Amino acid sequence: MLSAVPVTDRRGVLVGGAALAALGVVVSACGESPPKSPAVEELLAPLDQARRDSALAAAAAGAVGNPPQIAATLTVVATQRAAHARALATEIARAAGRLTSSSSSTSETGGATPSEAAAPPPPPPPLSDVVSSLRTSAESASRLVATLSGYRAGLLGSIAACCTAAYSVALVPAGPTP
Repeated sequence: MLSAVPVTDRRGVLVGGAALAALGVVVSACGESPPKSPAVEELLAPLDQARRDSALAAAAAGAVGNPPQIAATLTVVATQRAAHARALATEIARAAGRLTSSSSSTSETGGATPSEAAAPPPPPPPLSDVVSSLRTSAESASRLVATLSGYRAGLLGSIAACCTAAYSVALVPAGPTP
């Protein structure tokens, strides 16, 4: 007597393989927790520093004793650091899921109190304070780059490079002329 041997065709193997793959996906998805939102705490310090650097450079640009080239460079540095602050704030908002279609800036427009209105403005900071602040910003951004990846690493690497170029090249006063 002849016994019938079950014949397995390619279509049956492919259907079985697809069913096993689908089952594997379903089983692995059941054990996963929801994805965590990326931490943004590490970006808060660079954001604050960018805002401080921008305000410091803008104030120093108005100093009377600065040569016109240094004042113009300080204005550019202030603009660049403000752009860094906006980029960092945008990334923080995106990661927190609060990114809106219109860009909003957080600026304080409160009126001055009577005592503040009568007080003279503080003197502009010296160039050395701006250089020191930019150096600190570059060093902290460089340290943070090593702990990040992707867009954030690139953003902080760009910030570190910009700050380094500003304090080591753009803001170096010309030496004495012969």
